[in-house]
Amino acid sequence: MKRKAMYALGAGIITVAVVILIITRNSTPSSNIEEQPTDIQDSLSSPEVVKISVENVTAERDQENGINFQIQFRAFNPNKSTVILEAITYNVFTNNDRIVSGDIGEKLEGFVASQESVFPIISNGTINLKDSHLLQPSDLPLNDLNNILNGTAGYTLNGTYSYKQTSSIEATGADRDFELTFQ
Repeated sequence: MKRKAMYALGAGIITVAVVILIITRNSTPSSNIEEQPTDIQDSLSSPEVVKISVENVTAERDQENGINFQIQFRAFNPNKSTVILEAITYNVFTNNDRIVSGDIGEKLEGFVASQESVFPIISNGTINLKDSHLLQPSDLPLNDLNNILNGTAGYTLNGTYSYKQTSSIEATGADRDFELTFQ
C-alpha cells in the first residue's frame, strides 16, 4: 500500500509541475518567441547596392615584349539573399590617357540566356573577378609606359556594373555607374 501511495504522490507532483510550467509559459509575455527574420520580399523591394572596388592592377612585360595588364575587382553583396552580378564594363585611365577598356561577364537578356558568364554572390559574400589584356608598348605614351611598368602609375577606373536579386517570382536589379581609383 505504501508503494501505491508513493507512486500516486510522485505522479501528482509531476502533474502539478507540468501544469505550473504550462500556465507560466502561456502567461509570460511573448519575449521568448522567436522573431521572424526580415521578410525576403522586404529585402527584395529595397535591396542594398552591391559594392564594387578595385583590388589590384598589375602590369609586367611578357616574353614577346608586350605588356600583360591585369585588373582585379572585388564585389560585396550586403543583402540578405543571393545577388547575381551579371557584368562589369570598365575603362582604365592613367594621367587622363585611356589604357584599356574591357568587360567581365555578360548582361542577361531574357529567360533563355546562358548563365555561364554571370557571378552569384551569396548573402554578405564577396567575390573577386579578374581580367587581363595584352598591351603593346608602342600604344602607350613613354611616360605612362615607364610608370605602369615600375608600379608607380595611379589609375582611374570608370564604367558600369549590372546585377540582379531574384526570388521565386520576382527579380529586381540595377545598372550602376562607378568611378574608382587605384594607386
